Amino acid sequence: MVDSIVAREVIKDVRILRHKELTILSRELYQTLEDNPNWSPLYVIMVSISKGENTHQKLCDYFKYFYAAEMDYVKLPPPILNNFIEKGIKKGLIQEANGLFSLTEKGQDVLIKSQKVISSQSKIMRKLFSEKVTLLFSLLCLVFMSSLKILVGISSGSDALFNEGMENLTDIIKIFIITLSMKYNKDKLGSIMIIILMLFTGVNLVISSIFSLINSEIITPSYWIFILMFISILINMALLVLKNLVGKAEGNFSLLSDAKDNMNNIILSVGVIFGLFFAIFEIYFIDALIGLFISCLIIYDGVETLIELIKSGDEIEIDTFKLRIDEAFEFKIAYWLLMTIQEEALSKEELNKGFVEAITKGREILEYWATFGLYDIEKYGVYKILNLMEKRKLFIEKDGKTELTDKGIERYNKSKEQIERRIKLAKRRYQKKKTPSKRSTIFWWIIGISTPIFLVLLIIHVGPIIYDWAVSFLKGIF
Repeated sequence: MVDSIVAREVIKDVRILRHKELTILSRELYQTLEDNPNWSPLYVIMVSISKGENTHQKLCDYFKYFYAAEMDYVKLPPPILNNFIEKGIKKGLIQEANGLFSLTEKGQDVLIKSQKVISSQSKIMRKLFSEKVTLLFSLLCLVFMSSLKILVGISSGSDALFNEGMENLTDIIKIFIITLSMKYNKDKLGSIMIIILMLFTGVNLVISSIFSLINSEIITPSYWIFILMFISILINMALLVLKNLVGKAEGNFSLLSDAKDNMNNIILSVGVIFGLFFAIFEIYFIDALIGLFISCLIIYDGVETLIELIKSGDEIEIDTFKLRIDEAFEFKIAYWLLMTIQEEALSKEELNKGFVEAITKGREILEYWATFGLYDIEKYGVYKILNLMEKRKLFIEKDGKTELTDKGIERYNKSKEQIERRIKLAKRRYQKKKTPSKRSTIFWWIIGISTPIFLVLLIIHVGPIIYDWAVSFLKGIF
């Protein structure tokens, strides 16, 4: 039997693994735990046993409030807990004697290796999703997109595209604003300046769209402009996700403001594609109408955010910057709250306190992976989500205690089905997944490198032919 005190001391001795070591160890642990350590309930249970939660009752009490953002199992109620304990015993990782659980030597070895993997991955992810890396990536994307638009604008004779490329270069100013706001701890000021720049862009678009409607400029669509718009959408989507994740995780409001601008760029690119499509049939005013509509949306969104920022005073709430992709994180938190309300009658204050306790335990075990995409949850709590759930009539308060409505029960069942479906898919992936041989690894490396090259050659040589055929076909129909 391994002493839990010894286990805790050994866990602290963590060396950051090299890439090759990390890959080999991750594959080995995936086969043992039937999942990656940072997603594995079995690993979480093993850590809790090593910390002294070594009876069935203690484990049930410990996991009454537990949450990890990246784990598919939102909660570990007794039935699921028992299932994983039995699995750990069968695999020779956990042993039981006189009602006390402990780790076997194999379990202790797996625990230490898992902790090394999680600590190494957490350090890598913190660097990868850091503010500096995000700003550098944004700068490179801006330079790339600006250069591409300028080159395509010159080669196609499109003054509008050339001017847009030159205008994109001015977005580099935003990178400097964010950098200075971080350096001098003026995050709110930096955020306000970025929103003001966004408003200027919106006003400029309104003016140019009105002029285009009056003058009815001829637009000459081309294959390369379509491709450029699709590339722009993909890059802005990547920047939107990255800035939102890092901004939320670090509480960087300037980055979140800039993420809003990326969202606007995506909408604008989609609008340009629609405008170009109608321009094929020599209907030019649609482009200006779409531009006018989108610019009004940008101004409305910018003004709304700016008012919230000014009203907030010194304490800015992270939820001021609401983006659609936040729902992925809020879905799991809402399900955790629905499940907890279903289990016991608690007040909103008790639910918030329970979630803070749950996320704190998650962070102790899974480090970065427990709070991925969440910012300072202990400070802000889950009141925003609770209030939104109450507004949507998912629960009501009676005598200070929460109770699910019929609508809430329906949402709870749907969420449960989604989570269970996700867990089943993960199990299928594990059952199909085998440790790759050296030959298969080399083969997939070759496929991974050659596929993008093939696609680029296809876009350059075959794309224009397909585009011309498609345009002729559409004109023939309409």
